[in-house]
Amino acid sequence: MNKKANLLTIGDISKYSGASIRSLRYYEQMKIMMPAYVDPDTGYRYYSADQLYHVGIIMFCIELGIPLKELAKLTDKNDTINLRNILEQGKSLAENKLKSLKSGLKLFEIIERQMDLSEIYPKGQIYPRKIEEKAFYVQPCDKSRMNQLDVIKAYMEMPFAADGIEGLMEYGFMYEHSLSGVEYFVFVEIPQNMDVENKKIIPAGIYFCCINEAGQIDNAPDIFKEQLNGKDSFIAIETEIMADKYEMGKPFFSELRVIAV
Repeated sequence: MNKKANLLTIGDISKYSGASIRSLRYYEQMKIMMPAYVDPDTGYRYYSADQLYHVGIIMFCIELGIPLKELAKLTDKNDTINLRNILEQGKSLAENKLKSLKSGLKLFEIIERQMDLSEIYPKGQIYPRKIEEKAFYVQPCDKSRMNQLDVIKAYMEMPFAADGIEGLMEYGFMYEHSLSGVEYFVFVEIPQNMDVENKKIIPAGIYFCCINEAGQIDNAPDIFKEQLNGKDSFIAIETEIMADKYEMGKPFFSELRVIAV
């Protein structure tokens, strides 16, 4: 019986799978894909057609960043390939990578919207903008030392920071102005369904906004004097906004917003 019948040469496998012959030999060396038959006289390797799927799985796992040494650990002592374990590990990594890619795309979309705002509205011009309800993780801060470092520290100290948040969430400074006084905060936006302490819900509505240099939040009552029309209770928010051109080493502009409450 011809053991090579219905088998593919290593050249065929390379051609149909896209894996180089050198890679196929390395897979064999690592014992993650063995030939179906090795000719004892010539040493030529032959593979079954089903092994094309096996090569595809290995190549996808490599693309996901799974080291070949890790795949080799999924080979049983009797050189039996545990494809289910490889698939499960590959699926888990693929899902994580997909989540990361979706988050990255969302980040790009948000930055692009910010760039559109900076193109539409000249620096210093006041404009109305409808903003949906948001949730902020806040930490009180001292007015005399409000700086970007406080924002970064607030983010890093969040109990959920290690979990990551999808896309670019807003961050910056805010204060609540009322008859009883003014409270200053640093904030980082969080998903609304996240249950944490120091969470504030920021109302939806038409906000009056202005793109300007950072550090203007304390001047909000004067900048928006006409729009606030003497109201004593309002929220002021200052958050960074990206323009299509950024001068390296200098801070971004900020969008300053106010809404009466």
